[in-house]
Amino acid sequence: MANPCQAESPAQGSRLAHRPMSPLGKQRIVLVSGPPASGKTTLARPLAERLGFALITKDDIKETLFTAIDGPPGDVEFSRKIGAASMDTLWALAPHCPVVVLEANFRTQSQHERSKVAALAEAGAQIIEVYCRLPREEASRRFAERAHRERHHPAHVSAEMSPDRMAEYEEPFALSPVLEVDTTHPVDIEALAKQIEAAWAR
Repeated sequence: MANPCQAESPAQGSRLAHRPMSPLGKQRIVLVSGPPASGKTTLARPLAERLGFALITKDDIKETLFTAIDGPPGDVEFSRKIGAASMDTLWALAPHCPVVVLEANFRTQSQHERSKVAALAEAGAQIIEVYCRLPREEASRRFAERAHRERHHPAHVSAEMSPDRMAEYEEPFALSPVLEVDTTHPVDIEALAKQIEAAWAR
């Protein structure tokens, strides 16, 4: 399987032939942030496809690792450990992708995670943050609903998250331009992609 962070050859189709690098060839990153269950992955997948960007999501990494090492279902401590490893992996891969959408439950007020975003910017990356805005109570309701679905991956152990715990995700990093989207309703991906492209064209 080809590495999605490597440049594609012309033989891989014209859809990605116009990958929107800046005139100076700088890396371009879209950070998709927001509370758990706020629709970040639902937004990030079609957005990356529309932009022609690679996509790295924390949950994809976590679920792959869990399955590969036959993780123990229901083990909260193991889930947290592999979750932290997944975040470390996301940050390690990010600098190697010329154009990429990064999606995770970013703890936007954490100095550790803020330092990771700052390091990407200091290395010359052009970053736009897409923040998924959702009331705490609705995010908590959606989280519990998602956890009880039959196809919910066993890597995710928590069955609920209180509105109070949602507070740490309540605001964006705001270390780069921010586009807020209301995820109480479906997001217009085409309109959002055009906003991102317009922001980079300035």
